[in-house]
Amino acid sequence: MMCLKKRQRELQLQIERPTRRPITRAGQDYIDNVLKEDPLHFRELYRMYPNIFLKLCNLLREKTSLTDTRYISLEEMVASFLLVVGQNSRYCYTRDTFKRSKFAISENFHKVLQALNQISPSFMATAGPGTPHKIKESTRFYSYFKDCVGAIDGTHIFAMVQKKDAAPFRNRK
Repeated sequence: MMCLKKRQRELQLQIERPTRRPITRAGQDYIDNVLKEDPLHFRELYRMYPNIFLKLCNLLREKTSLTDTRYISLEEMVASFLLVVGQNSRYCYTRDTFKRSKFAISENFHKVLQALNQISPSFMATAGPGTPHKIKESTRFYSYFKDCVGAIDGTHIFAMVQKKDAAPFRNRK
């Protein structure tokens, strides 16, 4: 009798936990479909063409310890990483796209990030010590770009310019 009352009290205090997401292949099916569709659409979503995406996945598979897990393929991991980084999307959107938990998205994001950091020294060159000739010779650009390193690839960069100088910079990439 005492055990029965104790068990009833435990059941009353028990917290109802949310149900887990079922393990599905929805993310892999999504990647397969997007890879088969229009390459320009794939480039808009993931900032690279499908053939380059597959080469990146093969490179990560060969040069790093990143591999398919039991339920998630490497391609799905890289695609979710690129969606977060390339589109500045939140984990919630990526979770709904690939039908994975936020924890799985976060774990895979960090795995891919570490793998890319691991291979980055062999693919990235440090900038030279000098300022490019085109910038150095131009009085219009040099004052703004004299200490900048790298190239601008056509993405919009948020900048604050005084109102009197703003007109030439409107709608510029």
